[in-house]
Amino acid sequence: MFGLTQADTEFLAQTALGTTFLFVALFKHQQRAQLYRTGITTEGVVIRLERDGSTYHPVVRFLTPEQKWITARYDMGTNPASFAEGEAVQVRFDPADPTCFIITSDSSGLSLWLFALVGVGLITYGAVQYLNA
Repeated sequence: MFGLTQADTEFLAQTALGTTFLFVALFKHQQRAQLYRTGITTEGVVIRLERDGSTYHPVVRFLTPEQKWITARYDMGTNPASFAEGEAVQVRFDPADPTCFIITSDSSGLSLWLFALVGVGLITYGAVQYLNA
């Protein structure tokens, strides 16, 4: 029967985790790029912060050109909170789905690079550990 050593298991776990970090970074980067190409920019306001474990997500309210109010939670959270309740923010949203938006003034672009770097680091670390086992 096929059996995995502890080194095999650790390598697979490191690689899977690193790959997950890379895929999340790639997906979010593509989403941001699409919104910059086809999205609509407007002003919004952070109406509250929602805590998810130790991460704070701003809930933003903004008005579309069709005069429809959108209230949605931003999917990028931070700790500490990057925004304050009542803070004005610039939003870029998908006209087909206004709940899909980015806050253009946040630093999530840098966060995506860090996510990708962590992914590469985990994969590299796992490979080096495996080769030295």
